[in-house]
Amino acid sequence: MNWLALRMLTGDKSKYLSLILSITFATLLMSQQVSIFMGVVERSASQIIDVRDADLWVMDSKVRYIDEAPFLPNNDLQRVRGVPGVEWAVRFHKSSATARLPDGNFRNVMLLGVDDATMVGSPRRMVLGELSDLNRANAVFIDKAGYEYMWPGEPFQLGREFHINDRRVVLMGICKASPPFTTLPILYSRFTEVERFFPTNRNLMNYVLAKAMPGQDPHQVCQAIEQQCGLMALTQDGFFW
Repeated sequence: MNWLALRMLTGDKSKYLSLILSITFATLLMSQQVSIFMGVVERSASQIIDVRDADLWVMDSKVRYIDEAPFLPNNDLQRVRGVPGVEWAVRFHKSSATARLPDGNFRNVMLLGVDDATMVGSPRRMVLGELSDLNRANAVFIDKAGYEYMWPGEPFQLGREFHINDRRVVLMGICKASPPFTTLPILYSRFTEVERFFPTNRNLMNYVLAKAMPGQDPHQVCQAIEQQCGLMALTQDGFFW
């Protein structure tokens, strides 16, 4: 029977080859779609991946994904710091803004505000400049792809000036960052600079970045934060997925 089945399968060479090619092409398409899906997932969570310092993300209990997070009251930061098992916690800002270039053109950008004292959430792979340069007045960093988008065809140059919400900023560093889901330049700034960009906003903290104490289970610390503060707390892997 096996011999007869094999003869029936290969008896017509053209149909046999068409069948093999069809199966091969279908397999290729399925593998490609999985790769595309994983690429979209990684891009949508690129800012989560780039934060290497913290292992806990704390946010409003109704947040569905990283780009849709309401601002938290400033006292939530102190409440998270008071939860047993939390070693430290800092504030983190993420929003979109409009950058006005000296020639009058403008670009929408993704703005990330990191803690002034600890620099948790700041880029670690610098192309030009030093991390300490972010401490300078009006300083911002931009990702490499964002620089090429804002100043296409021009060599890397620090000291460029432009405006965000009519506030002067100075480009003090170019870094590498994971590509985001949208093709927006990524700007890094200190949290106090973000407060200067949006002076009328009372609350500018979307997230609290925290770290569990050594020996503590991060998942148990997340549960303690949720019970004590009424906020959503996730590990980095949990927030990614």
